[in-house]
Amino acid sequence: MTSIEGTVLEINFRNDENGWTVMSLDFQGELTTAVGCLPHIHEGEFVRLFGAWTEHRLYGRQFSVKSVETRLPNTAESIRMFLSSGLIKGVGSVIAGRIVDVFGENTFDVIENTPEMLAEVKGVSKKLALTIADSFAAHIGVKQVIIDLQNLGLSVRQAFRAFERYGAAAPMLIAENPYRMIADIAGIGFERADQIAQTIGIDKNSEYRVDTGIKHILLLAMGDGHTCLPRQELRRHAAKMLGVDEALIDMRISALTLSEEIAQKFVNNTPAVFHMAAYVTESDVARRLFVLSRCTPRIPIPDASEAYMRYIGDVNLSEEQERAVLTALSCQVSVITGGPGTGKTTITKAILSIFERSGITTVLCAPTGRAAKRIEQSTGREAKTIHRLLEYGAGTDEEFLSEARFIRNEDNPLEAEAVIMDEASMVDIFLMRALLRALSPGTRLVIVGDADQLPSVGPGNVLRDITKSGAFAVTKLTHFYRQKEGGGIVENAHRVNRGECPEYFVTGDFVFIPENEPESVIERLKNLLTTGELPRKYDILEQTQILCPVKKGILGVYNINMELRELLNPRLASKQEVQIGDTLFRTGDKVMQTKNNYEMEWYYASETLFSHKGVGVFNGDLGRIISIDNELKEATIRFDGSRDAIYAFSELEQVEHAYAVTVHKSQGSEFPVVIIPLMSGGGRFLSRNLLYTALTRAMEKVIIIGQQSTVEYMVQNNRIRGRYTTLDYEIKDLAEVLGAI
Repeated sequence: MTSIEGTVLEINFRNDENGWTVMSLDFQGELTTAVGCLPHIHEGEFVRLFGAWTEHRLYGRQFSVKSVETRLPNTAESIRMFLSSGLIKGVGSVIAGRIVDVFGENTFDVIENTPEMLAEVKGVSKKLALTIADSFAAHIGVKQVIIDLQNLGLSVRQAFRAFERYGAAAPMLIAENPYRMIADIAGIGFERADQIAQTIGIDKNSEYRVDTGIKHILLLAMGDGHTCLPRQELRRHAAKMLGVDEALIDMRISALTLSEEIAQKFVNNTPAVFHMAAYVTESDVARRLFVLSRCTPRIPIPDASEAYMRYIGDVNLSEEQERAVLTALSCQVSVITGGPGTGKTTITKAILSIFERSGITTVLCAPTGRAAKRIEQSTGREAKTIHRLLEYGAGTDEEFLSEARFIRNEDNPLEAEAVIMDEASMVDIFLMRALLRALSPGTRLVIVGDADQLPSVGPGNVLRDITKSGAFAVTKLTHFYRQKEGGGIVENAHRVNRGECPEYFVTGDFVFIPENEPESVIERLKNLLTTGELPRKYDILEQTQILCPVKKGILGVYNINMELRELLNPRLASKQEVQIGDTLFRTGDKVMQTKNNYEMEWYYASETLFSHKGVGVFNGDLGRIISIDNELKEATIRFDGSRDAIYAFSELEQVEHAYAVTVHKSQGSEFPVVIIPLMSGGGRFLSRNLLYTALTRAMEKVIIIGQQSTVEYMVQNNRIRGRYTTLDYEIKDLAEVLGAI
């Protein structure tokens, strides 16, 4: 790690929320720019910075700071600069100059030890002298805390967060128990806390360390989609990670179970271990679903067949589509699952129409904003995200374990007599529980989705487990209807889902372009987007989406976004730019919101008086940066071509470039054109259901660029990464016990 040192001349920019700072310093007589998390650095201080030199595309050579050592200024000029920075309460540039003129290089000694002498300076009263001394002491105290935290092994950013959380007692509290930071400080996981613990000599066999490690692994498992782990697998994984005997792990698993910090039960004669939140949630979802399915409807439909015949009108449904509609009319909980082109939307419209004409108030919902918008457009009825339907409160959804912010629950249920939930494969176990808690007894629930798509990002395998349980009415749609546009796409998607290779074409709506090198794929992709049919027929940025299996590598999202941004939105003098952390945003960039933000206000761009406003920007929403104001430190992003949201620069951390996105991020969305770069090397991500999901995102055209062998490998790789979940077992157990009552 390289180090540089010098006097801080100017703080050019500082984000007060996270401490990100851009500053200029005198390094060996040259004006040098340094960037990093430096919340307590001020003009005039002498600093030693540790990090590395980087080359910024816009601002040139910079020093990226990882850690810092400081000392107070020791020359009259640097002391004057320091006091003039506004750091010391009551001291501006004039007073600072007068103080330094009187006391020179002894200024800090006077402030610290004989502050009453400051009253000798013109304009400084005895009261102000004491205020200056107190402010200076507070500043020195904060800097000492940050230094002590760095000595424990925290980075500057982590030390800043620890001080904000614990105050001046931070070093003592962390030294006593480094693992407390996992729950209290963003960015501190078990590994980092454990490094600090080992540095300060905490015994690796400490019960607290082992217990925290076990719970950490269960949380990691939830992040991978599991709701539990087999005890043997947990024991083996924990022993390896912690470097302790499996016997100790086994003993602590039993102790944690007895203290109800984790949970266990037998599934197929195998002991499964749960994080308590996952255990309670999965059990509750099973119970609520089963009870809901056995309730008397709030508004009954006496004869489903009569209601169907009476209201279906001229709509021509197939036999299996008709069966799906009749099942939804007859059952409290029903599931409709099928691939693209099997008529799920047609069925949904029929059910919705019959419910409404029968006096049943019905709401439509989906897991994401784009999925909700799509069902709204296809049915002509308002649809909401599940979070919006349940009136999720302020803040962002960084914690999937918290349901406290949902205003709609068992004490304040939804008024609707029926709920139709689309794109159910994307719903995790925690979101499913939140929805079920908001349904009054007797409310009808229609679950619609494609069980063969990628599962939810969060824990659980809700749609598949509900379908597998056998406790609810499930209609599996198998017949698909060739459409004028997208027919080849739909047929090939079904071929892939059956384990058959797609048919390859050089023209039409399903195109395969062979390339054998990643660099060649990139060049062919660039050529497609700038010449020929696509740019003539489509708005490339609005109607074309590149979907990647992975984020890293030449054909990963990160690299393709960089390559395409310079091609499709090159730097011009007329385009403003802003650097946020490691990301450079430019006017015209295509971006995606990466977190649900329910407080973000937006307004329709066509409304000159902002008379039509709304709130909420959601994970997966795509937009374009239409302006960047470096004076106001804000950027405006236009979503869906019509809704403008103003982001403070600090809020741009919620946004990433979206010229290319992962297949996972595309779930719930549809695009006129989808381009998929495919090359070997994606490991476990190159699976059949990932390819199937990618193909089903396209409405009019799919273009695959890469190796035919990779496509064929994905088709054969049906080893879907299994998830340890027990919702289906819970439901079956309830059906056996309660069904006999």
